[in-house]
Amino acid sequence: MTSILNTIKTGSLPFWALLLVLLFPCYSNGQFIDLTLEISPRISAQTEQFLDFGTITTNSGQKTIEFGSPDMGIFSITALENQTLLLQIDMPAELRHNDPSVTDVVPISLFSRYGYSRQNFQESLPLQNEIGNIRVEPNPAPSPWNTLYLFIYGSVNIGNISDGMYSSNISLNVEYI
Repeated sequence: MTSILNTIKTGSLPFWALLLVLLFPCYSNGQFIDLTLEISPRISAQTEQFLDFGTITTNSGQKTIEFGSPDMGIFSITALENQTLLLQIDMPAELRHNDPSVTDVVPISLFSRYGYSRQNFQESLPLQNEIGNIRVEPNPAPSPWNTLYLFIYGSVNIGNISDGMYSSNISLNVEYI
């Protein structure tokens, strides 16, 4: 027993302990997972068909594109089903001549409806305001996405105006809420 006490007192035990640790090191590995998850909604809106009044002569009066006409404008919006969308439609009150020096304008009155089938547009619902909340209905297909269609129709009143091309833009903003 005295030899063990002598070994501890003389400091050779720490030497042997250090030697054992150096000869037989303990390995410990830390494992880390760097996880980045980005979920971006696949909401998309695109113009399927432009609203087209065609060629109209001066002083021809009111020209109307009825709801269901092949000339009505159509937007498609693809979004997750059961989500609520905020739609904001900015529709012009007049068409302007493409030549900025011509000050004549054409009054226009537009309306919009939305539905879930481009072919069965009769089943669409009117959008009451320029801003509307729409809950996307479930899709009968196995996909979690559904497409709704926005139909634009209306009339222009052609008075005594300069010849040329008159146009304007309809702006559609779609957001999840």
